[in-house]
Amino acid sequence: MTGTAQQAAIAGASAGKPGFPDPDAAAEAHRRLLTDSSIQFDLPHKEIERHPPPEWLLAAIRAIKHAAEWVGPAWPWILGGLALLLVAVLILTFFPSARDWLRETFGRGRPAEETEQWVPEVAVARQLLEEADALATQGRYDEAAHLLLFRSIEDIERWRGDIVRPSLTSRDIASAEALPDEARGVFSGIVAAVERSLFAGRPLSQSDWQDARGDYASFALGRA
Repeated sequence: MTGTAQQAAIAGASAGKPGFPDPDAAAEAHRRLLTDSSIQFDLPHKEIERHPPPEWLLAAIRAIKHAAEWVGPAWPWILGGLALLLVAVLILTFFPSARDWLRETFGRGRPAEETEQWVPEVAVARQLLEEADALATQGRYDEAAHLLLFRSIEDIERWRGDIVRPSLTSRDIASAEALPDEARGVFSGIVAAVERSLFAGRPLSQSDWQDARGDYASFALGRA
């Protein structure tokens, strides 16, 4: 078969094959595509309008520049001082013991009459003991000790709100340096009893309750 015959055979086979593109149809489709106004084929150049910055911003920048030039080589010292101040604020925020130490260290020079001691009011203490005894007579010693603890925390918070914070546990409050030594001992004993019943799963006995009650009554009322 000659070359011309082969080309004719291929053209005939292609013409009879389904889906083979028709050159005229393809050209018509391309023409319609180019004339379709809903399709964008080029990106025209557009000038961006540039507006000068406002005068107040320029004045602020000039003021900052003048201040920086005036301070000059002192900038490292200023930045270092600000960094130290930030570290100190973070320490005092997240470590209550640091605040207590700072308060105790720089508060020692205050006159003795300005140092207020925490002692529950007699009427408040009597009312609390009556409510706790009512629970204890029913054998609910754990609840009675819990009541002593929670009411004592409320009383301490009324006395010194800076000692009691939501992030602190009862044990943290009991170890606060601001509490008087006697109050710290009594409060720590109540905390230990409550933790033993609440976390160790060991219900308080009548003897345990009597010990906690006696310590609180001796401290608050001066008698058991």
